[in-house]
Parts: sequence; C-alpha cells; structure tokens
Amino acid sequence: MTWQYRVMRRRLGDVGYGYGIYEFYGIDGWTKDAMVPYGETIAELKRDYAYMAEAFRLPVLDWKTGKPTKGKKP
Repeated sequence: MTWQYRVMRRRLGDVGYGYGIYEFYGIDGWTKDAMVPYGETIAELKRDYAYMAEAFRLPVLDWKTGKPTKGKKP
C-alpha cells in the first residue's frame, strides 16, 4: 500500500473549516488527525517536512469524502 501527504479540509462544526496535512491512503482511507513533521534527527525532520510541503502542489481534499474540494490548489 502506498500513501502520500495531502492537505485536507475538515468541517469545524458551525465555525467553518480548518486545514491540515494528513496521511492519505487513497481508497484505504486517511489518518483521523492531522500530522506534524517528525524525525529522530534534524536531517529526518527536514526530510519529513519536505515531504509534507509536496502536499501543497496537489488539490485540497475533503476530509469527510477524500475527494477534491471545489476550488484551487492551496
């Protein structure tokens, strides 16, 4: 199974929407909570941060459906 980081828009009750970066597994789902960069070394942390930054090049997905939101890339 492959995955990628994706920006997802999530409904925040009556106050609107919030955005986060999630691990997205395609038809297999995505993480419940947004991710944060992590590494056991500074080099690993930088690499994880760079992987997350790639998510900004892709369309924003809806957290509830996993489908692209209407609108442009972030």
